[in-house]
Amino acid sequence: GAGGAGDTNAPVISNIQATSITRTGATITWTTNEAANSFVDYGLSVSYELGTATDAALVTSHSVPLAGLTEDTLYHFRIRSRDATGNQATSADVTFRTLPPPDSSAPVISDIQTLNITGTSATIAWITNEQSNSFVDYGRTTGYELGTATDATMALEHAAPLTGLQSETTYHYRVRSRDGASNEATSADQTFTTRDIVAPIVSDIITQDITDSSARITWTTN
Repeated sequence: GAGGAGDTNAPVISNIQATSITRTGATITWTTNEAANSFVDYGLSVSYELGTATDAALVTSHSVPLAGLTEDTLYHFRIRSRDATGNQATSADVTFRTLPPPDSSAPVISDIQTLNITGTSATIAWITNEQSNSFVDYGRTTGYELGTATDATMALEHAAPLTGLQSETTYHYRVRSRDGASNEATSADQTFTTRDIVAPIVSDIITQDITDSSARITWTTN
């Protein structure tokens, strides 16, 4: 009803939401079709054993904060609103989960491989146990003076191509991966050697010991 001494209709509760959820709190909001007070029964079960948060103000837009909650935990709650003449409405059970603690663990890097080695390129591959980006520091020494190959894509399987390398050269590299919370892991130093793609240079060709049926050919390569 619209209030007054003859009102026998309970408020109509709608638009129930758990908003502003944090690790230790949340705000429960809802709407009633007439001015009414605010009760939020809450707990770890439908027994709502943690008690009731209340606001005695008679309003149609309700907002009740819950504090002191445990992180990464599922909570049950229900809404109750009572109008000025004592008619009370009670909602069905609703749930929300508090946020987990912040991620402080770096990705775990494993299965580092050097693939597709040519005279001028190679691909560095590895796996992480959580979504993270890709960096490969590389060079001819452990100073990794040639720079870093990067891929900002968040992934579990990583593959970074290295190009513009010199043939028959040993390269040092390390891989790094950073997760969405900026925790970074760095591997130990790894090495690979590019392939020989330069043909030998032939010189000093000499024909010796010529007979009617044979000859000996000698030459020098670099």
